[in-house]
Amino acid sequence: MILSSTAAHTWRAFWSLRKRGATDAWPHLAIASMLALLAWAALCLLGLAGVITVNVPDSSFLHRLLLGMLLLFLVIAWSMLGVARLAEALLPQALLEKLSPVRDWRAAALVSLLLLAGLMLGNLLGSALLALTYPDSEFFASSALRRQLRVLQFLPFLGLVAALFWRGRLQRQAMQAQAAEAQLRLLQAQIEPHFLFNTLANIESLLDADPPRARAMLEAFSDHLRAGMGQLRVQETTLDAELAMAANYLRLLQIRMGERLRFAVEADADARAALLPPLLLQPLVENAIRHGLEPKLAGGEVRIVAAVEGGRLRVQVLDDGLGADAPPAAKGAGTALANIRARLQHRYGERASLHLLHPLHAGGTGATIELPYQAKP
Repeated sequence: MILSSTAAHTWRAFWSLRKRGATDAWPHLAIASMLALLAWAALCLLGLAGVITVNVPDSSFLHRLLLGMLLLFLVIAWSMLGVARLAEALLPQALLEKLSPVRDWRAAALVSLLLLAGLMLGNLLGSALLALTYPDSEFFASSALRRQLRVLQFLPFLGLVAALFWRGRLQRQAMQAQAAEAQLRLLQAQIEPHFLFNTLANIESLLDADPPRARAMLEAFSDHLRAGMGQLRVQETTLDAELAMAANYLRLLQIRMGERLRFAVEADADARAALLPPLLLQPLVENAIRHGLEPKLAGGEVRIVAAVEGGRLRVQVLDDGLGADAPPAAKGAGTALANIRARLQHRYGERASLHLLHPLHAGGTGATIELPYQAKP
């Protein structure tokens, strides 16, 4: 299971543009070589099927032809990988964040140009290498420039294939993002009525017994609904708005739970200006209350900590509730957390993550969201 998960992660990382360490070189070189072998095998199958015909004077020429084409395909694959990794090293991190995952036609065009540059370089180097390896063969000793011109003849076809590929991928990504957002709104619509009726019942019970407390709960509830409706109408928000909504929610529950609930929010101006999808934070806060503090007789504290480090935003929701001692029904991330992971995956790919830590060193549970930092202008 661990091996398959690592292989899947390496495969997804191979297709992304980002700063890399030295440990990524050999796995990615192996993937590029595998893709070259698959392309070479497909070419051989097309030859066997008669789709591609080559005049073969004898068996020795066929043997050299197959080995030569395999060498050419490997050099092209390695060159495309090298150009991509060189671009990763030279381009600034901010630009790489926009290019991977590809979200618009400009990023798709730039990535396609990088791949084309690798293809042209690989074809040039591979042709020169074939001419040196088989100097007595007229087929392989032909000019490398002539081979480049042959590749250029296929540029319109390659451009059409690339355009169709990126068009389909961008449409699929847009549909996946819309499905994730629709699932979020459906989940929120299922949760809100239950929360609404419970809160109204609490307010009604306090109207006679404790009118000032009922008024405070009603005001907090109004602030929470106002913030929640605003978040549901936007595709992108700021962490400051998310923190305000979470604080309203916690203030409302603090009135109901009294001294059993304490909370703190720690975030500087840079973190508060960060852009992110709406309603990422709310489910984490709700889980901290529902699974950690409400079942605990003494209650506890919820801390929301946000910081920007190395071009990335890290947001943590920490509680000192039951943690590992929570009832079995309360354990696990649940549907809401799975939805958060899906939304992060669709929007940021491998560059964003959600991790759960339970129990913490001081008891309780922690949830950490990390994603690329982009500030509101």
